[in-house]
Amino acid sequence: MSTPILSLININKRISKSFKLSNINIDFYPGEVCAVIGENGSGKSSLMKVISGLLSPDSGEVKFNNKTVKFKSIYEGKRQGVYYVPQEISLFDNLTVAENIFIDSISFTYAPYHYVDYNNMFYLTKKLFEELNVDLNPQEYVKNMGLSQKQILSFIKAYVTNAKFTIFDEPSSTLTDVENDILFKIINILKSRKNSIILISHRINRIKKISDKIVILKNGSIIKKGNIKDFNSEKIIQIIAESTNINKYPKLHFNNNNEVLSVNNISYKDSLKNVSFTLRKQEIIGIIGNANSGKNKLIESLFGIIKPDSGKIALDGKDISLNHPSEAMSKGFTLVPENKMQHSIFEHLNLTSNLTMSSLKRFSKNLILDNYIMTTVAKNYTFKLRISPGNPEDNIVNYSGGNQQKVLFAKSIMHLAKIYILDEPTRGIDVASKNDIYNILNNLLINGSSIILFSSDLDEILGMCDRILVLLNGEVTAELNGNDATKEEIVYCLTV
Repeated sequence: MSTPILSLININKRISKSFKLSNINIDFYPGEVCAVIGENGSGKSSLMKVISGLLSPDSGEVKFNNKTVKFKSIYEGKRQGVYYVPQEISLFDNLTVAENIFIDSISFTYAPYHYVDYNNMFYLTKKLFEELNVDLNPQEYVKNMGLSQKQILSFIKAYVTNAKFTIFDEPSSTLTDVENDILFKIINILKSRKNSIILISHRINRIKKISDKIVILKNGSIIKKGNIKDFNSEKIIQIIAESTNINKYPKLHFNNNNEVLSVNNISYKDSLKNVSFTLRKQEIIGIIGNANSGKNKLIESLFGIIKPDSGKIALDGKDISLNHPSEAMSKGFTLVPENKMQHSIFEHLNLTSNLTMSSLKRFSKNLILDNYIMTTVAKNYTFKLRISPGNPEDNIVNYSGGNQQKVLFAKSIMHLAKIYILDEPTRGIDVASKNDIYNILNNLLINGSSIILFSSDLDEILGMCDRILVLLNGEVTAELNGNDATKEEIVYCLTV
């Protein structure tokens, strides 16, 4: 057997208070493709960041070319031969296709004036496209390209480098079969050069065609690894879907057929494609998708942050236009965003101010806020939701993630919304705080509200939702009954 080109030895890395990579041990060999898979939140991207130098391990050893390395940055990793193509496309929109391709690899500048030979750059790019059968214009500005074209451009950037270890993180989620063939052609050429390749993907049928080995992650640990030939699709799905320590979900069910929201054929650029669904009163709809599902654009469409290119949204049977979040809130929508610190928490305000910020009209008289009533109501919500420590003057930046989430829910409840849009409401928090939030959801239903729950937690989706929509590459590809659906069924819908 050949010598590993890269080895991870007892790698441990704390990512957050509630998640860490634990005891990762694996070897990667020249001329092999290793598929790394697992459900959302299993630690795949975090592990790739450790390998590439974006994150430093807390303990353990990384060996590259049989030497212990400690990459201090992704740029140092690139210099030594590790190239990472992340999920999030990292291109320069104001540069041309050719400039983006060669910006990391070949210098076209000449002393003493550092003149850039653009003609040669465009010529080499054209030859490269002919070799790979890529239909792109070398002189096109990247800002004018679609998402899948940008992804192909990212692959080609990796192809022209002198890297010996290449990571493709969720590269094929938005690609057609033709575009995916380009990716596989690049991977096969890299293999022939004795590169070692990591391929992260939810598309099991595709990775089985190109991979030599497989590694399955769950909760930050490797739970299975081996030769890809020893794993059929059903076995992989079963391993990914296997639940450990399943929590009980206190879901209340209401038989209410009154339709409160109708989304009809919403489309937005390349992100959303004729998305349609309905929401009934006192119902929780769960929406789950892949890395490029279009989730963020759907949330932004429902909350008035962006305006869809086409389609209609109806509330209580009447078409509405949502041109701004304030307009969405006035019509009864509330959003609890995924990124609390960036989008919902006011870092320099105290607990009382954060709790009441969305409902100031309730506490004002003649444009003057009644601080006593604000503090009294805030204390009441703090007690009901067990927000700790819960002092009115606390700065909630110092609160745990779970307590910050409770503050966001309390703020939303004060607003007395009709429809709650929840984006990863329990990600990164402990079990006790999760149960508190699930009970809050039940209270919202009891009070007549409806909920759209975006979550990557399969157990949560199954435990708390009446219906489940699978959002794949901007399209709703499946609708499942929450009472009958299984993890295997959802994983299958996400991977075929």
